[in-house]
Amino acid sequence: MHKLLPVSIFICFSLNCFSQGENNQWCFGSLSGLDFNSGSPVSVGSQVNTTEGSSSIADAAGNLLFYSDGITVWNKNHLPMPNGTGLNGGGSSTQSALIVAQPQMSSIYYVFTTAEAQGASGFCYSIVDMTLQGGLGDVTTKNVQLFTPSAEKVCATKHNNGIDIWVLGHEMGTNNFVAYLLTSAGLGAPVITSCGTIYSAGGGVEIGYMKFSPDGSQLAHAMRYLYSFELDSFNTSTGIVSAPLSWPSTNNIQAYGIEFSNDGKLLYTSDDSQTSQYDIQVHDVISILASKTFISTDTWALQMGPDDKLYLAGYFLSTLSVINDPDISGAGCNYVSAAVNLVGSSTLGLPNQLNSINGPPVAIFSAPNHICPGTCTDFTNLSVNANSFIWQFPGGNPSVSADANPTQICYNVPGQYSVTLIATNVNGVDTLTLPNFITVYPQPSPQGISQSGDTLFANQGATSYQWFHDGNAIAGATEYFYVATEGGNFNVVATDENGCEVEAVIFDVIASTTPLSFGDGSGVRLFPNPVSETLTVTGYPLSGTTVDISIYNLLGKKMYSAVDCELLTVNRELYSVNCQLFPSGMYYLEIIDGEKRFVTKFTKQ
Repeated sequence: MHKLLPVSIFICFSLNCFSQGENNQWCFGSLSGLDFNSGSPVSVGSQVNTTEGSSSIADAAGNLLFYSDGITVWNKNHLPMPNGTGLNGGGSSTQSALIVAQPQMSSIYYVFTTAEAQGASGFCYSIVDMTLQGGLGDVTTKNVQLFTPSAEKVCATKHNNGIDIWVLGHEMGTNNFVAYLLTSAGLGAPVITSCGTIYSAGGGVEIGYMKFSPDGSQLAHAMRYLYSFELDSFNTSTGIVSAPLSWPSTNNIQAYGIEFSNDGKLLYTSDDSQTSQYDIQVHDVISILASKTFISTDTWALQMGPDDKLYLAGYFLSTLSVINDPDISGAGCNYVSAAVNLVGSSTLGLPNQLNSINGPPVAIFSAPNHICPGTCTDFTNLSVNANSFIWQFPGGNPSVSADANPTQICYNVPGQYSVTLIATNVNGVDTLTLPNFITVYPQPSPQGISQSGDTLFANQGATSYQWFHDGNAIAGATEYFYVATEGGNFNVVATDENGCEVEAVIFDVIASTTPLSFGDGSGVRLFPNPVSETLTVTGYPLSGTTVDISIYNLLGKKMYSAVDCELLTVNRELYSVNCQLFPSGMYYLEIIDGEKRFVTKFTKQ
């Protein structure tokens, strides 16, 4: 029997990109929200009540900061911020709002908004300062127009430097993509690319989602009343859009939702008849169309969650559907209808957020790493920007794993062992090797049980003991020895200084005596205790006979024995023992009175 000690190591680096909780709070639809902090979505309420777009943001720990439908900004207490009403987003704009934290500015957030139906307010931004209102936030700048007219589309991805952020919109009446680089200094000049489909004014092409792939290298958008989707390339260093490919929606009907798989190899689209999956590894329309797979009849927003599952909205439904394995082609993606219950209801949209897998991966992990021989440990993966993993555990069983969080990695031989984690995404590979990370303690000293009369003795040297009778722990039996008061099988679990446990068993013990009864309950008393010279035994009621007295050390060696000691009167001195020659330490005194036995301990100074 062994024990795993709760000793662990946490490897931490001071990189801004390690924040992972910003997307853990969703506020959307009609009074709906989801909290992903537990690892799975938990339904919560919100004040959003919108037909389509919304955006929400949390801090690095996943605590809600604020959210918006593009018109009102609500704080974490679900109250409008000061100056937080009357933003220029549209109540029925596909992506009416997008909240982005200003790089390297811990408390400043930009709220980008788009007007609906090519409205005059166009593409704007407002600024929230979270240091104001006691940390609840305040809108300090509102409705700064960047261009007009605008499509109902806004999305964002990281710059190639992994710090700054590209924010992208699309003009109406042209095929111009307009990209702005947000840095610690603020919003840069627009980078305009004329590329792909012309967004004709009045044609309804402005409706539909626009999303970046996780690494920012690809851009996809749905063009509702052009009944089509477009896939482009994006340069995260320059902000330039290129290489457009477009194809029709199913049965040439209205297009709406769009989302990439976590690895960027698959694209999911929704139109007014179905959600479909495409393999986009080959940048060719014929190949993409040939890979089309029907997934479900869901027809509205698609949004990747912080749990790497893809969520699908339904119009005024009290549930969301989910694709559990969006990186798997075909039916293996594991679509489940109505998988998540909502407090309110979904509408057409789901919250618009900065995609969370950008830049190169960083490998990081923790685990209980001081263990006993023959025990196992579990690893917690804390990697950032990674979606596939290879673990190496030399000396462990198993020795390799591709699980995100490997469990039950077992070590039998004492020693120190290295652990390696290789984390990968489409931007690259990062390897973390921690030499001698796992310490397996030495084998605890062997344990045994010896018997003297009814007294069972364990071996010396352990830190603590627990005795068991027929498999059940004996309350209070935590000494080096145990006096059996009944027969049966006994075992002892001894724990050493490292917290490692070893067990010994003795079978078919026959107990012939019973514990001493002390009449008035006063019991035997030893004094002084600790003792330096003479130990006096008192408090044993008169029996009219004689008793045997023995003293044992911790090894079970008998240090003193007196047979047929004459008893004196009740409550007077029973017996005295000269302990001067005993080495300092703990001892056990045993009294045998016919069929009765009493054992207690004392200390020699």
